[in-house]
Amino acid sequence: MGLTEKRVRDAKPSDRTRFEWDDSVKGFGLRITPAGAKAYVLDYRADGQRRRMTLGEVKGLTLEQARARALEFRQAARDGHDPLQAARARRELPTVAEATDRFLSEYVPRRMALGRMASATATEYARQIERHIRPALGAKRVQDVTRRDIERMLASAPEDKRKIARGKTPKGAPMPPVSANRLLALCSRLFRLCEDWNWRPQNSNPARGVEKAVEEARDRTLTTKELAALGRALDALDANPGAILAIRLAALTGLRIGEVQSMRWEDVDMQGGVLVLPKTKTGRRLHTLPSAALALLSETRRVGPFVIPGRGLDAPMDLRAIRRVFELACEKAEIRNARLHDLRRTAMTQAAAMGVGAHLLRDMLGHKTTAMADRYIRNAGEPLTELRERVGAGMAAQMGGSAGEVVRVGDGLK
Repeated sequence: MGLTEKRVRDAKPSDRTRFEWDDSVKGFGLRITPAGAKAYVLDYRADGQRRRMTLGEVKGLTLEQARARALEFRQAARDGHDPLQAARARRELPTVAEATDRFLSEYVPRRMALGRMASATATEYARQIERHIRPALGAKRVQDVTRRDIERMLASAPEDKRKIARGKTPKGAPMPPVSANRLLALCSRLFRLCEDWNWRPQNSNPARGVEKAVEEARDRTLTTKELAALGRALDALDANPGAILAIRLAALTGLRIGEVQSMRWEDVDMQGGVLVLPKTKTGRRLHTLPSAALALLSETRRVGPFVIPGRGLDAPMDLRAIRRVFELACEKAEIRNARLHDLRRTAMTQAAAMGVGAHLLRDMLGHKTTAMADRYIRNAGEPLTELRERVGAGMAAQMGGSAGEVVRVGDGLK
């Protein structure tokens, strides 16, 4: 008598494991353990030897599904493919979690050693992997991940908990377009490496073809009134003088906040008024400093190798600490919807208002360029120095106070 749903349901355990076999598919049967656990099994022969494999537990598989699976595996065995061996081999295939481990332990250190990846980028990659990729895809086999899996992860990716805690983003809000696109780019790089490692077929990257989110360009700049209010708020703050210095330097120089944060005293030429930036998005470059910025630096007590030292003094201050002080200053100054990077955008906008051409402006701010003509413009040292001097002086005047009135960075450090 063949297996039926009723026969499967009514099968009772005994004092030893027993089997009930199906008549329609040879070797297909039901296994019942003394504890009452029921599972579908298949007996077959491969390479002249008898094999028995478990098709699945009854509670997770219908009879018809199990029978169809048994027919498929019996046919594979007749064609010379051992389904049990294939199942074991499949269990040994690398998972996405293993791929991310190799990415972080092998690929990232190699890129950093070559000078092609910044430590901040490596930290962000690790954060994205732990927060998004591993929870959503970590248990899946690398070769099983599909484009739909990537799209589903991006659609359900949680927003940053820190933004929710600060009330900047409501709970359950979707990931911002910029963050979603960065996560997609990381997935694309990860699965491209999996192809290089022969963990996926070539040209099978599941991130390829996933549509990017539309990013809205941010154009927020601070007005003259807001700059003055920010300057007064920074003067009135009684906390973290290093962060206050970092904010002022970012405003006066137009440097990226990460470039300000990582400034070392050995890279500052006070006599020549030049800052050496060893590693930037455009490589090593020199950045002339306006007098207002040099005045700030001359009044700053040197503590450790970094201009903006952290608590341990031998490392730079955490960017999050600088952002917290900026947010606090903006709150006191009643400045809404402002970010640290807006200081750089403000300096760039004011430079453009002075009639500066696009090429000279791009060199001033250290943007990437490929045109040969731009290389000649980049060598125009005097116009660049004069431009930075005018922008720095203008920003200092609008923020109020003199360079000598700022708090010394070394004060209050423990």
